[in-house]
Amino acid sequence: MKRSALVALAAVIAVAGALFVLWPRGVEAQPHLAESGQLRFVLTPASTRSGVNSFDLRITDRAGNPAQGDEVVVEPAMPQMGHAIAPITAGPSEPGHYRVGDVGLFMAGQWEITVSLNAERVVIPLLLT
Repeated sequence: MKRSALVALAAVIAVAGALFVLWPRGVEAQPHLAESGQLRFVLTPASTRSGVNSFDLRITDRAGNPAQGDEVVVEPAMPQMGHAIAPITAGPSEPGHYRVGDVGLFMAGQWEITVSLNAERVVIPLLLT
């Protein structure tokens, strides 16, 4: 009886260890850099999971000075699946720093986040799990 209990305990521990190692985890959100002719765009998502998300966006000129402009527009799309979300106007929090909230990225996979300021426009790839 003791031997079978030890075998069962070892099996439970092995399964728990395998689940811990193999369980899918979100990737830590990292800044994504893209440059246009005049500007540098750094987009940092709050999360790399699908669902409602928000973005921190810093836009500078090539010298590192905060970009000047009237309106920053963010357009999320998932071209492989034919999905697109209506353009969102980013709210400024300080010169060159913008925040976009409540973005419904409802599906895991490769998204393209198009960011526009004045005539400058970049596409930033974003992989969600």
